[in-house]
Amino acid sequence: MAKKVRKIEPIHQKVMLELQPKKRVCAYARVSTDSIEQQDSFHYQVDYYKNYISNRDDWEYAGIYADEAISGTQVKKREEFLRMMKDCEDGKIDLIITKSVTRFARNTVDSIKAIRKIKLLGIGVYFEKEHINTLSEKSEQMLTILSSIAQTESENISANTKWGFKKQFQDGTFTIGTPAYGYMNDEDGQLIIKEDEAEIVRRIFTEYLNGKGTYIIAKGLNNDNIATIRSAEQWTDTAVIDILQNPIYAGDLLLQKTYTTEVLPFQRKRNKGEMPRYFIEGNNEPIITKLEWQMVYEIFEYRRSLIGMDDSGKYQNRYEFSSKIICSECGGTFRRQKIYIGKPNERVQWCCIKHIKNIEKCSMKAIRDETIKEAFVTMWNKLLTNHTEILYPLLESLKNLRIDKEHEKEIKELNNKIMELTEQSQILSRVVSKGYIDSAIFIERQNALTVELREIKKRRNQLLDSNGFEKEIEGTQQLLEIIRCNPEILEEYDENLFINTAEKMIIGENSAITFRLINTLELTEYKGK
Repeated sequence: MAKKVRKIEPIHQKVMLELQPKKRVCAYARVSTDSIEQQDSFHYQVDYYKNYISNRDDWEYAGIYADEAISGTQVKKREEFLRMMKDCEDGKIDLIITKSVTRFARNTVDSIKAIRKIKLLGIGVYFEKEHINTLSEKSEQMLTILSSIAQTESENISANTKWGFKKQFQDGTFTIGTPAYGYMNDEDGQLIIKEDEAEIVRRIFTEYLNGKGTYIIAKGLNNDNIATIRSAEQWTDTAVIDILQNPIYAGDLLLQKTYTTEVLPFQRKRNKGEMPRYFIEGNNEPIITKLEWQMVYEIFEYRRSLIGMDDSGKYQNRYEFSSKIICSECGGTFRRQKIYIGKPNERVQWCCIKHIKNIEKCSMKAIRDETIKEAFVTMWNKLLTNHTEILYPLLESLKNLRIDKEHEKEIKELNNKIMELTEQSQILSRVVSKGYIDSAIFIERQNALTVELREIKKRRNQLLDSNGFEKEIEGTQQLLEIIRCNPEILEEYDENLFINTAEKMIIGENSAITFRLINTLELTEYKGK
């Protein structure tokens, strides 16, 4: 006897069929370029789907979601796509119609992730070109294959575009869309000087050569209400550094300073040697001389070696005080905070991390950024005024504590040799600046001096590492050299000077600030009420 089987529909589905017999259907449309042809295609898709959905008796029109002139390689950049996904979660959509897999997403991971997410909600996506409904059993395997093909297509397009740019780099025919500050494009796309901005560029280079740090230069530009680069809020030390490091101001052009990754999701990264760069000498009219550029480069490299920048040319920490402020109460480090944002009394302060998390574990109060800077200026001026009585006796005492006298003698000889070679280099630079020797001869001799100087410093550092109190002695000698190069009383805070001289700061009660210098000497200033 045959068994009688009766199918019992799910309660939710049965109720939905009774209450809402029509499917709420929306369409998703996208064009990925800004050409006129593709813009026409975009409007065509909107009109087409609006009529297509409205003409179906069993469908209810639920709207059009359309991203115009936005790349499909990353879902997070497509506002309409994200709004559509949100409406799916809110139960406003039953079915999505789109032209093809490539119109939905060109990133396999994003595409499959989005489809699976709305599939769990009982919502399908119908791809017209491929005739695939994601609610069907065999759809996901086919979608994975098609999405992978679409992703490969996108990567191939990117590769072809990059090949075109590379060819232009090699031929020297690449036209810069957004010229550097101080330049603009003429009718033929060639770089010409924009004189009002060029004056600011010359000012920046001159002030840096005169010993000012990038922080002070940026501050001066802001105080003088100098218009910023591309309508930025204000001048920053980073913007000043970018100008000082750009060879375009000496008339040379460096191309492919950044690059785009090969695979999705495409990311823009700074070129640190992963890709070839292209240097065009004498590409444009210079704003500064070659010698000024070379001198700025040498100063920057010297300061960079002192303060421990990484290979990208950035400080290891975002701010000069980051990871350098220690709490005397709990030993925790201080974190930068910006308070009263947007108000007249907006300010920056530093507060102990443990105090921020739990005031009961640390009661140390926050300290203002300007208070630390004022304390450093006071401390430095005291040290500058009394360095003969403090640093020279300290250096002599440290040397007397050394164990190996022969090493001490050799280190002294090496230091004298370093000073001699440095003076030779400076004389050579002055000679070439006056035109007494050819630039090719200058470069040859300068390179020879550089190699010899590097080897001597290497030997000296080896001796220092094998001896006692090398850090203290080296730090004290460095402080004396910095004072020799900066003999004037400090009138305002200098970021570079702080980075070069201070190792840590310990914050105590009543805003007692103890500066631990690079030779481990500790000097305290009291800035409490």
